Amino acid sequence: MSQTSHRSQPHDTEKAHYIDLDHSSFPKLAEKWVTGWKDTCNSGTVASAILASVAGAIFIHVEEKLGGSSPAADPNSTKAITLIVFTYLAVLSNCTAAVLSFFISDKLIASPLLAELKPPATHVHQDELFNALKKYFMWNLWTLSKYYWLANLSAGFLFLFGEFALYAWVFEKHLAVKLVVLLFSFLGVIPLMIFWLEIFTVIARR
Repeated sequence: MSQTSHRSQPHDTEKAHYIDLDHSSFPKLAEKWVTGWKDTCNSGTVASAILASVAGAIFIHVEEKLGGSSPAADPNSTKAITLIVFTYLAVLSNCTAAVLSFFISDKLIASPLLAELKPPATHVHQDELFNALKKYFMWNLWTLSKYYWLANLSAGFLFLFGEFALYAWVFEKHLAVKLVVLLFSFLGVIPLMIFWLEIFTVIARR
């Protein structure tokens, strides 16, 4: 009896790593996965639109400060030129991320229908679940579009925080203010650095 139980245990353990998907359960799972991505994209659209507005307002303000007959700082200095470049890139990156969010959400709409028409095999290993989802109802540019969107979203965030740091360094007179803004700008991008570190870790494991 004990030998029989020991022999069947590895088989049961291996079986536990598989997920049974039939014609009715897979479309429901696909719809939940798509809904999660659509919610993420919608949140990203709102965040990118707000950040683009903030970056645009800073851009106008910087142009006013550096323009005119008596600019607040030397417009030809390296710091001022870098600030102008960051203002352009912050607006462009956030606008691109907002448009990509809408594009990805639009592409995801048809995914549950495709999953209904082409369900996968009924026995899928848990490590292959996301691959099955992408294989059966995602379009070919899904991975590229996802990472391109995340890159623009992250770049818009980074350039905006860089704007704040450079603005303080160019126009503020007090060193303490410059250091505080620079410190908190760096602290603000730490969560984003952790996020991308996790992504690169997952990619490296594959």
